[in-house]
Amino acid sequence: MAQNPPRLCPKCGTPAEPNQRFCSECGTTLNVASNQPTAMASGEQSVIPSQGAQFATQPEPGGGVPGNTGTAPTQMVGASGQTPGAYPATAASASGAQFYSQTTDANPIPPPPPPDSLVGSLYQSTYQAPTKTPSSPSQATQAPGAYTVPDYARAPRRSRLGLIVSLVLLLVLVLGGVAAYALFFNKSNNTQGGTNPQHTATTSANSSTVTATTGTGNSASTPGSSSTTPTTTASTTPNGATTEQVNLAFAYSGINLTITSVQYASSFPDDSSLSAGGVRIAFNENNAATSNPNFLYSDVARLILPDHSSVAPTNELHGISPASQITEPNWLDFAVTSQPADLSQLTLQMGTAQENQMQISLKPGADLAKYQPKTVTPGTSFQYAGLNWTLVSATESLSVPVRQATTGNVFITVALKVFNPTGNAYSALASDYVRLQAGGTSNAPTSETNFPITVDSQATISGTMIFLAPQGTTSFTLVMLGSSNPPVKQVTAPFTIQ
Repeated sequence: MAQNPPRLCPKCGTPAEPNQRFCSECGTTLNVASNQPTAMASGEQSVIPSQGAQFATQPEPGGGVPGNTGTAPTQMVGASGQTPGAYPATAASASGAQFYSQTTDANPIPPPPPPDSLVGSLYQSTYQAPTKTPSSPSQATQAPGAYTVPDYARAPRRSRLGLIVSLVLLLVLVLGGVAAYALFFNKSNNTQGGTNPQHTATTSANSSTVTATTGTGNSASTPGSSSTTPTTTASTTPNGATTEQVNLAFAYSGINLTITSVQYASSFPDDSSLSAGGVRIAFNENNAATSNPNFLYSDVARLILPDHSSVAPTNELHGISPASQITEPNWLDFAVTSQPADLSQLTLQMGTAQENQMQISLKPGADLAKYQPKTVTPGTSFQYAGLNWTLVSATESLSVPVRQATTGNVFITVALKVFNPTGNAYSALASDYVRLQAGGTSNAPTSETNFPITVDSQATISGTMIFLAPQGTTSFTLVMLGSSNPPVKQVTAPFTIQ
């Protein structure tokens, strides 16, 4: 005998058992004849109660057992106890069992709604709650009036495992985000609040930490900054480094130097030569001259400690003086094993033993006036060799382009303007006809003099003559030497530099 193909729910397509009347997924009626009254066996009568009458199912002895044809039929008894009129049944035979079917115009009794729905809850509150269907005939017969909903007709129970897993994942994401934010915020505060050991100058190789004076915390300030306000006290950073911001400008060998900061630290990340602490002096250097003095900082720079001992540099960012027309940052590191109690008590010495040395106090706002040039403008006019001369200015300094004054001496730079009213050109070397008298000495111009040799007829020229003079002298005399061939009378032009 061939098997019938499985039925599918016309609404959701869920497979159903052969005797299943309702879809186990959506509750849709599967048997098209489910609205017809159930056929009864031979000799039984189907009794339909009148509309609105209360009824109950009364099983006869031996009833309720499937396949038992010898038992009395189940009758529908009205609430008054009288049996309503029965409709005749038509017998039919199928697979050795007799069934009866009969059409009727009575309203069919619909199946109960799923218990989990709103209608099901109202149904259960109106009628007696359904009881569990016995799994075998041996189990106790359900109580009269009770209605049992088959398992396949019940609405499927939805699992809450997915919801729980989703909530757990959401909680993990939230906690992870909070932890990441807290870690990043803490790291940012540490970076901003601490001292950056890197010197943020124009090159990535050099590094130095300096203390800013305008913001909160410790921030870096490059030696090349256009405006730097010096502090009056040093500050100690969380890593133990002590930094002092200064603004000290002076010139050495014609190189303009500006010290921007002084720092003590146990080590510097860009200098492995310091193993037990050291002092770093950061500065800017500028060479406005046409040539390079070519000095080594290891030869000319010394750090003077409070006990008057001197320390040579152990390392430099740039070990040699800058080339012509170059401006760049630089730093010098000195090995100092004991941290100075006060950085402002340190001194930078510039110059060799044969040069006029400068003692630069590393105290913020230190007075460096004695190392600054002094200039006067006499404006003295005189005639010499038929030419009209004017002593425009005279400047005293410790250095001139590419050279530092020798020990005990200073440079005197005289600026002159000459007009030749004659009809002939005048030609002569400045070293042949000019001298500077100061403190009992008379010196010819140095090699740094660039005064023109020739003054053409009706021409006006300007230039400078540079002389060495004893340091501390205030009265000077420019001497224009006389000669006999051609005959030229000696002329003098005194001036004073206080």
